[in-house]
Amino acid sequence: MKISRIVFLWCMALFILSSCEQQETTMPTRKNIEDAVFASGYIEQSNQYTVSSSVEGIIQSIPVSEGDRITKNALVAVIKSDVQSNQVEDAIVVYNNAVNNASASTSQLQQIQIKINQAKEQLTLDKENYERYKDLRAKNSVSQLDFEKAELQYNASKNNLLVLQNSYEEAEYYYKEVESNLKLNEKRSLVQVNTQQSLLDDYRLITSISGTVINVYKKQGELIRRGEAVAKIGSGAFIIKLFVSEDDIIKVNKSQTVYVHLNTNPNETFKAKISKIYPSFNTTQLSYVVEAQFDQVPTKIFSGSQLQANIETGSSKNVLVIPTAYLIRENYVTLENGDERTIKTGRKNSDWTEVISGLSEEDLIVKPKI
Repeated sequence: MKISRIVFLWCMALFILSSCEQQETTMPTRKNIEDAVFASGYIEQSNQYTVSSSVEGIIQSIPVSEGDRITKNALVAVIKSDVQSNQVEDAIVVYNNAVNNASASTSQLQQIQIKINQAKEQLTLDKENYERYKDLRAKNSVSQLDFEKAELQYNASKNNLLVLQNSYEEAEYYYKEVESNLKLNEKRSLVQVNTQQSLLDDYRLITSISGTVINVYKKQGELIRRGEAVAKIGSGAFIIKLFVSEDDIIKVNKSQTVYVHLNTNPNETFKAKISKIYPSFNTTQLSYVVEAQFDQVPTKIFSGSQLQANIETGSSKNVLVIPTAYLIRENYVTLENGDERTIKTGRKNSDWTEVISGLSEEDLIVKPKI
């Protein structure tokens, strides 16, 4: 009796244990399945511009704030520029001095020309006086001494004009050389003024586009270095920037439908279309970059908003599927009798896997133990 009781209790224990370890089973079924590629990303505007500094210094003022609407060439920041301002003033002084020196040679030539004109007038008068005295002397109406004085004055005037004319020619040749050097110096000085003024302009940071101030990265009084950003300006339509893995990019094509979930609108889904696929791998994001455009832009949207998206890459009608959780080693399943069977799979997501061959709708399969 004791042995029979023990055997009975043992069989009951095995039955209870077997019942507790009973595994879940299912049969393949037919479904319409959608194939999608997951992507993360963010929102940006089609035309975004970062205002950066090409000089180093202390920020004197930032007359813009986030959300401000500004126009092209609007002032975004002013960097302290006392040293550069002094260099501009010094260049202007050098340039003005070069201009004065260049004009001095012309002035000296003009003075000689005035003397030549005066000498010509004097020569005309002395010639007329000489000819008059010559005529009077022929008639013995004036003394020889007076005639000689008139003749002497006439010859002196001719010599004076000749000297002045020679002086002008020599001065003109000399001053042409001098003037050429002075003009060259003047041009160089002007280039230096323009260069220094251009450098001074670099201390006033302006935007090259109209738009909205998205971000301001610096504050008044802070040090800014070359290449550092001060502000970001955005304009144009809002676009969706998506990052797609290397495994999935081959499935993505233009005009495919995208279902977008914005972090700012967690309870809404927005439809969009793929509009651009970048041709190269982005080494910063370690993914491929894809752009999409909203079918209808959300009423309230913010540049930089993070998002998740599913890109619809295809669909299959009335295909045989099993729950993905029933797969073993990618393409094996366990039958009800414990045998493993190899199957050929097609599309797959976290919920369902397409069965191309290896199972029928009558086969019962067992969910593997976790």
